Amino acid sequence: MYVIKRDGYKEVFDRAKIESVIMKSINEVSPTMENEDKLWLADAITCTVELRTSYKAEVSIEDIQDLIEEDLMDRGHSKIAKAFILYRQNRNEVRQKGWQMDDLQQSIFDKKYNSEDVKFDKWLDRVSNGNPKIRKLIRDKKFIFAGRILAHRGVNKKVTYSNCYVMGEPEDNLESIFDTAKDLARTYSYGGGCGTDISLLRPKNSKVNNSAEETSGAVSFMELYDLTTKLIGQNGRRGALMLSISDKHPDLLEFIDIKTCESAITKANISVKVSDGFMDAVRSESEWKLSFTVIDTGEVIEKTYQAIDIYHKMCMTNWDWAEIGFLFWDRITGWHLMSEHPDHHYVGVNPCAEEPLMKDGSCLLGSMNVSKYVLYPFTPQAKFDYEKFGGDVRTGVIGLNEVLDEGMSRHPLQGQRDNARDWRQIGLGAMGIADMFIKMGIAYGSRESIDLSEKVGIVLLNEALMQSSILAKESGSFPMYNESALFSSPFFQENVTEEVKNHIARYGLRNSQILTIAPNGSISTMWGISGGIESIFDISYTRKTESLFGEDVYFEVVTPIIKQYMEVHGIVKTEDLPSFILESTAHKLDYKKRIMVQATWQKRIDASISSTINLPKSATVFDVEELYLYAHEMKLKGLTVFRDGCKKMGILTTGGKKETDAPVVGIKETNKNKYNTCGECGEPIEVITNGCVICMNCGASPCA
Repeated sequence: MYVIKRDGYKEVFDRAKIESVIMKSINEVSPTMENEDKLWLADAITCTVELRTSYKAEVSIEDIQDLIEEDLMDRGHSKIAKAFILYRQNRNEVRQKGWQMDDLQQSIFDKKYNSEDVKFDKWLDRVSNGNPKIRKLIRDKKFIFAGRILAHRGVNKKVTYSNCYVMGEPEDNLESIFDTAKDLARTYSYGGGCGTDISLLRPKNSKVNNSAEETSGAVSFMELYDLTTKLIGQNGRRGALMLSISDKHPDLLEFIDIKTCESAITKANISVKVSDGFMDAVRSESEWKLSFTVIDTGEVIEKTYQAIDIYHKMCMTNWDWAEIGFLFWDRITGWHLMSEHPDHHYVGVNPCAEEPLMKDGSCLLGSMNVSKYVLYPFTPQAKFDYEKFGGDVRTGVIGLNEVLDEGMSRHPLQGQRDNARDWRQIGLGAMGIADMFIKMGIAYGSRESIDLSEKVGIVLLNEALMQSSILAKESGSFPMYNESALFSSPFFQENVTEEVKNHIARYGLRNSQILTIAPNGSISTMWGISGGIESIFDISYTRKTESLFGEDVYFEVVTPIIKQYMEVHGIVKTEDLPSFILESTAHKLDYKKRIMVQATWQKRIDASISSTINLPKSATVFDVEELYLYAHEMKLKGLTVFRDGCKKMGILTTGGKKETDAPVVGIKETNKNKYNTCGECGEPIEVITNGCVICMNCGASPCA
């Protein structure tokens, strides 16, 4: 028997769905009912529905819901029936009016993703482009595309659907250096963020065969790329840039210092490609040689330092300025699907570092909201719906491949179009991870959270790969597909089930890169959930409004998942929340637990994870040094830290308004006051959450 959905889509009758909806209604009004009684009632009503519709080949969803209401009333469960009726009404309101959003969430939606100001149904039609399954997943907040797709899909402009690109490394000559700036400008103008690496540029004071006689060095050209990023607009925001350098480059120490003073570099994130060899030298307190050979002159520049001294400088800068970031480059290059492919070489990472990419590489992003797959949330019976999640993961892969095909001609540069055609990278990820833990009643970083992450990650990867292989069966593998290289990949061998391996062996793979975890800064705020891998930032935060008398009034806003928990359990004061929640906020969470969760997900993610670990103001430089050593030991691909009170901080209102020594990336100083203000709306920055700066007035974020 098939169920006819409201959008006309047919779906096979599923008992589990009916039981889940009934259980939600029971838990709403009868949380103390014995679990066996709840399960019996849900099963009994489902049997009634199945029996009364069994003679039909098709039945509408409305008819099924009518039968549930009728049977609940017949059995004397009028309160549960009322809860079910309210559930139906709420779902209808979402279909008709859209998501329920507060002023901030509505502002993010209107300004970032619905600039054409169409009704919610029309907006869903545009971003789903006629795929009813994708449309439903977005409407139900189970899956969402990244910002460039939401803003640009179906819009008749010269814009890209890809959030991120990596440019080719500028070669050691002026033509290539300025060609890179030109390519950055063109890519920004289409709406894409960029990353590039400057490791091929000769060090400072080395010889050049022109009137300068000596070069200003690799780091000096960062100003050119940063200026380009400042100048090119992207629909109300500036471009986003990541600059990286090798840990062997003689200008490494200058690179580390570049943002610790009144620097012209304000729009770029910076990271060092840290090798296993360097980290081993740190542990053994050995010497570390910086070396570069200038190709056209044959000059060899070498500098030798104690590795521990360089490491201390890197960590000190992190502690004080929240940069530089660490990219564990050997793990990045060795732990992914294409690691053994002879023609696949990563150049750098995108601005938030979740996407290592080749020269001219790009990636289309989308995320599954894993918190939506918790059945019977906030109860002892809470469990994860792996079957439904797996099916929806496949839909997400289909959706991203549809966007990839539609957007092939929208890449700014020919090299980017060629790369997308040949390698077909996508980036399906997860968000709402911390919310999922809370709904399940388990602490972030606990053994239970690690086990759950393992299981969800395995399903995410294998279902995504299976669907990519099914697409390969229908449309062919990506042009650069190499079966021998894929099956030689340690990542592939360790993570993929025999069933999926057999299918890929027979039909190939449609995508060379498939999973990532992005920060989801603005989108997670718009949806009221935790972003990416991050723990919840705090139990509550401060919002500002203007009173009737024109004065600023500050009020506390409880984080949405916490508010839900409190309502379900009848908790009035936040201090009465259980310890597993109170100790899981960003500044209270033990960094080792935070790293353990990331490491668990990274085992199953072939790209990378955007990650910021929030530390309390009391954290020391030694804490940061221990943190990065542990992160390397746990085989993370990269992360950075953000210490409360550091010079990059700006205003963080969980502790009240604070003065700052330096502006936050993506934020500008104004003459209104001495606090950092949003570069888009001019209001004070009030929250730093999910590893990103978020303006709580308009939702602006460098991680958008």
